Amino acid sequence: MKNALRPLLLILALLALPFAALHADTLVWQGPTKTLTIGLTQDDVSHVEFPEPITNVTLEDPSYVDILVVDGYNNRAFRMRSLLPKMATRMFLTGQSGNTYIVVLTTDVPYRSFLQVVNGLELDQVKRNISKNFGPHDLIRSMAQDEDIPGVNRETYVIPNWFRGNGMMFDLAEVWQSPQLTGLVVHVRNEYAKPNEVNLPAITIPKTDEWGVLRFASMENLRLAPAGQPGDKGVLFLVFLR
Repeated sequence: MKNALRPLLLILALLALPFAALHADTLVWQGPTKTLTIGLTQDDVSHVEFPEPITNVTLEDPSYVDILVVDGYNNRAFRMRSLLPKMATRMFLTGQSGNTYIVVLTTDVPYRSFLQVVNGLELDQVKRNISKNFGPHDLIRSMAQDEDIPGVNRETYVIPNWFRGNGMMFDLAEVWQSPQLTGLVVHVRNEYAKPNEVNLPAITIPKTDEWGVLRFASMENLRLAPAGQPGDKGVLFLVFLR
């Protein structure tokens, strides 16, 4: 490794600590132009793990920080400590894949003892791959169970009185988006003083070009009680395909 790092002599007694038992915080790396910030302190050591072996390290000002490469981690882990009560400097790391990690080491943000850097670009790709493998029925099931899906962007999108139809009031509550699907969570209220049934073919649902074509709809109870009585409301799930 170029620019050999100075041994961290002052903290050798601490290196035997069971770091696996410590709570690990996560930093997400989103690309070579995005800077990671790590808080250090003079009083303790930070253990930092990267998502791949590091082949080169350049420290902007070596007099500010002591850094030790940790044995047994295939050049993925470092232990760091500030040499000053207040400082900030940059560290440039090159990964085995060629990825560049720019890290700001500073005492100006909270110190954390155990940090894991994860590759956000790889996580995003995994999420996209997962989202390609589920269909409309999976989306409806997740919306009904209020469970997030990797690769699906879920946004609160409240539009009261979104539209009316057949004696019903429809309030848009949420929009779920994947590369192929758009799901809507819609709250339905009966406005009639008598029982009323949600009749989807008779309802004109507002839509936008980005949603695609409405293909699936689901509602646990299509028949609603008279307005003002228990059971006069329900939740409708709509899925559009692009």
